[in-house]
Amino acid sequence: MLQIDLHVHTLFSLCGIHTVLELVERARVLGMKGLAITDHGLTIGGRLNSPFFERFQSPYPEVKVLKGIECNILKEGSIDLPEAYRQWLDIVLAGIHPNIPKGLSEKECTQMVVSAIDNNPSIDIISHPNDPHYPVDYNILARKAKEKGVALELNNSKILYNRSSVENTMNLIEACRDQSCRMAVCSDTHAILELGTDESVRPLLAKADFPEELVVTSTAETTLAFIESRRKNKMHK
Repeated sequence: MLQIDLHVHTLFSLCGIHTVLELVERARVLGMKGLAITDHGLTIGGRLNSPFFERFQSPYPEVKVLKGIECNILKEGSIDLPEAYRQWLDIVLAGIHPNIPKGLSEKECTQMVVSAIDNNPSIDIISHPNDPHYPVDYNILARKAKEKGVALELNNSKILYNRSSVENTMNLIEACRDQSCRMAVCSDTHAILELGTDESVRPLLAKADFPEELVVTSTAETTLAFIESRRKNKMHK
């Protein structure tokens, strides 16, 4: 189980079905140290809520609530990060989502993600790069992510629900291992029982002999250290 889960959706994403408070309470029951609320950007219907970013505090001192967004990568290499929320953000994820048509080539998808990393220093994690609908060259992406200090996500839900093959995901892990690129293991929670889960992907890391020091979510301490190391980038547009 993850001590801090950095990819969690609430009902403010069209795909999430729980409130922030329900998820925080679940984290407390599980003994987790924290979670990041990362609802989708506006391009695919995320309903980002300024009072949450500006005012919300965890009702449980032992459970840290981090404030984030899972932005959508746009075709020109930008992301839908609202400038008004930048000052309150702890974590920014970005990934290719259905606002981008399926059927693009690996070269096109790779260039799109690489351009997003180059053009947006606020991105901390590239979410679910192993989505088979948007194929990317893992070696090129891992080299770029390492250069910019960005982590590539190892998404538990993609394996749990058979939305990416084990073979494809192993290729991602091995590319990150070979390029010494950091990975962020996340649940990508949409339903409450998914919170904190990493059981579907942890065996894949072990199989690849992936260095634990490259897993930014290895412990609560490493997770928070990663976030703090990236915080200054939120001020760069």
